Amino acid sequence: MKKLATILKINIINLMDEKDDIIFEEENEEGDTANPAELIKKLREKLKKSGLEKQEYLAGWQRAKADFINARKEEEENRSRFVKFSELNLILELLILADSFDGLFKHGKKDDGIENIHRQLLDILKSKGVEPIKAAGKTFNPEEHEAVGEIPVDSKEKENIIIEEIRRGYKMRGRIIRPTQVKIGKYV
Repeated sequence: MKKLATILKINIINLMDEKDDIIFEEENEEGDTANPAELIKKLREKLKKSGLEKQEYLAGWQRAKADFINARKEEEENRSRFVKFSELNLILELLILADSFDGLFKHGKKDDGIENIHRQLLDILKSKGVEPIKAAGKTFNPEEHEAVGEIPVDSKEKENIIIEEIRRGYKMRGRIIRPTQVKIGKYV
């Protein structure tokens, strides 16, 4: 019986990757020889326990990997948003130049060269995702428009309708970067 237990132990040890984790004793505390069935039972318990530990470690690793992938995606999205709007300060300064052109044209000072430069400026702005907000004749929208005055109107239908555009507003990639300054109709 002792020889059979020893052979079982040797075979099981050869099958296990981590030989040092399993300690076999041929005799229990009373000096009796260990029963092979008990040894196998203990080995199965240890194997089951190590399998559960393996599953825990694997699940933890998978969660950490998923967290890392999600953090990387979030960082890439943040970087993309930053790049999209990093030009915002420069764009806002260029809008002042566009306002100057609009002022020239309102006062009747048109010149082919000036119009060409204005068109080039608007093309540059458009290439950066900037587009003007259309306001004249539309209903006042506080998200897109800034009311700077009222103009008396003679019909109820013209109330809250934009009568005059004072300064053009702009959107950049769908986000309002400067509201349009307008005068709205006020029914008297």
